[in-house]
Amino acid sequence: MAGAGPTGLVLACGLLARGIRARIIDKGDGVVLQTRALGVHARTLEVFDMMGLARRFLDHGQVVRRFRMYTDGRTLVRLDLGRNGSAFGFMLDVPQHVTETILRQRVVELGGTVEDGTELRSLRVDSGGVTATVIEPEGTSRAITADYLVGADGAHSRVRSELGLDFNGHRYAQDWLLADVRLDWDRPDDEMHAFFPHDGRPLICMPMRDQLWRVILPLAGNRNPGAPTLEEIQQLVGERAPQPVPVSDPAWLATFQCHRRFTHVYRRGRVMLAGDAVHIHSPAGGQGMNTGIMDAHNLAWKLALVASGQAPDALLDSYGAERGPAAIDVLALTHALVKLGTMTNPVQRVVRNAIVPVAGRLTPVQRRAVRRIGQVHVAYPSSPLTRPDRDRTGVRPGQRFPDLEVTADGRPSRLYEVLRRGRHVLLMPGPGGDLPTGVRIWQDRMEVVTAPAALAPAGSIYLLRPDGYLAARGSAANPDKLTGYLNLLFGAGRARQLAPTL
Repeated sequence: MAGAGPTGLVLACGLLARGIRARIIDKGDGVVLQTRALGVHARTLEVFDMMGLARRFLDHGQVVRRFRMYTDGRTLVRLDLGRNGSAFGFMLDVPQHVTETILRQRVVELGGTVEDGTELRSLRVDSGGVTATVIEPEGTSRAITADYLVGADGAHSRVRSELGLDFNGHRYAQDWLLADVRLDWDRPDDEMHAFFPHDGRPLICMPMRDQLWRVILPLAGNRNPGAPTLEEIQQLVGERAPQPVPVSDPAWLATFQCHRRFTHVYRRGRVMLAGDAVHIHSPAGGQGMNTGIMDAHNLAWKLALVASGQAPDALLDSYGAERGPAAIDVLALTHALVKLGTMTNPVQRVVRNAIVPVAGRLTPVQRRAVRRIGQVHVAYPSSPLTRPDRDRTGVRPGQRFPDLEVTADGRPSRLYEVLRRGRHVLLMPGPGGDLPTGVRIWQDRMEVVTAPAALAPAGSIYLLRPDGYLAARGSAANPDKLTGYLNLLFGAGRARQLAPTL
């Protein structure tokens, strides 16, 4: 795969953990030195939990429990992230270089390596595989052949360019500035603070460890090119904050142009795209890195099954069918947040300032908002893999399944711990239940666990995908949805061959 940022590294971990050889190249010279992407949301922490890495991230991050937005000197809305429905009822601020270091360590533990300083220059695809021409650190050209190639090589993706794909969208006006600095103020350091002045030039402050804050200054105005100075950051913070805030001790100062772009093509034959190579948007809401990691988590188990010959090639088509709508939703969310914070029209501001505080106090609105920001809400009900049913209660097929206490191999465990094994999980009601015949055929492809009857009412059986989404549910008396999914995924023909041996 091309690209060893968070997206590529999560994908590599997912493949290596399932026994798939993965070659990872990156044109950079190692872990990024800057903090860059910062916020790790609840669903991403759940993904890290399924990878066995959540504790490592928690040991290096700053917990953010609330988002607070202000306008005209008063609180506009206060979002409590503890209402997101996850065991991780918060956002974790972790600098990107720490994220990449943890993930690279995991790649090494799984027997992989990252080939830094190796740049993809061209690729050729045929029925037998993909041949990529790369330039190695010493400047020599070399051809690499693989069964599949994944481009996780960022907004300027060479893989996307080689496929001839457009990257449609637009650029936001003016530069955006970033600064990791100390702020001499007394605002809570477990909250993100966003100030929306009447001139439409917002100030966003995210807490970090070691008493640092990430300051984001959209629409920096007409300025000289290049990174900002501390004096420029101080001036802009002074103009946008509701009271004087001394700024000092810069750890990182940067400027960037903010774009909103995407391509609808996630797969073209043996080549796939993930992360910023498919979609980029403003940093509002901290969605970018998280969306890329969820791309990788979705793709890893599918590519592993196809590459190992356990599932048909068509399974890879479900990757774009699922992640495309999720990315469009993220693009809409980040654009809406930009518009919310940059309003200058007096009438629109009056309407916003009247409606948002009232709506924000409603528990259902709070819950929906924080679940969307934390990407806990992401679901695949229309996926070709999902087996919907008429039952409208509980977790529905296509939705994320929450972590819960289960019994696995006769011992107490958690569902997400079992998912670390990288396989499908069949959740049975209580001990002693028999697997339906059509499901038992595929028992060697699954982990079978039990849960208290209260969590699996009326004899319900739940089949979870390796990424923690509910694929289908049924019962011993009515297993058709379960067997339909398994036969689609693994092949009805093999099921018929195995059935007489039982």
